[in-house]
Amino acid sequence: MIFKLVGLSAFVGVLSLCAAYKITPNVIDGVPSILNITTEPFIKIGTGYYFIQTKLPQNWHAAFESCRQMEAVLIAFESLEEMEMIWKHLSAMNPVRPFWTAGTDFAEQDKHVWFSNGQPVPSILWREGEPNNFENNEHCDNIYVTQGFGLNDDECAKLFYYVCKAPQPKTASFIVW
Repeated sequence: MIFKLVGLSAFVGVLSLCAAYKITPNVIDGVPSILNITTEPFIKIGTGYYFIQTKLPQNWHAAFESCRQMEAVLIAFESLEEMEMIWKHLSAMNPVRPFWTAGTDFAEQDKHVWFSNGQPVPSILWREGEPNNFENNEHCDNIYVTQGFGLNDDECAKLFYYVCKAPQPKTASFIVW
């Protein structure tokens, strides 16, 4: 019974605070740098948060699962600008392998979509001559920073690095007057 009384008095205290002050909620995208909160293992590039795996190459399916276990998804580029930002970041790392993306044509041959959201992979994101389904065995899409800008379709069983994209974090605050 004491616990209930303490809880009740705390609730009454909050109600009296609300009566004396105006409380305005505020929700913004991202994490303000002044909060000094870590977003590891994700890094901020532009306005997005990404995990870039360069230690343990995996096949496309394992990369997809690894991202999901972190409550993220294989990257599905939302714009050419996002792809260019990631491209520049990866290029600076000087990787020796491609990076898996969420692109695939599993559902329908030669119709590449982002597996994470079902949207078509825009044609402006492909390297020249891609996707080509070489030897009728390329169904998973990657970005290979050492062989020209753009996406490439490849064999899903190959072991590559990968990029996961985290959902956009939100920061909630309350302004009390």
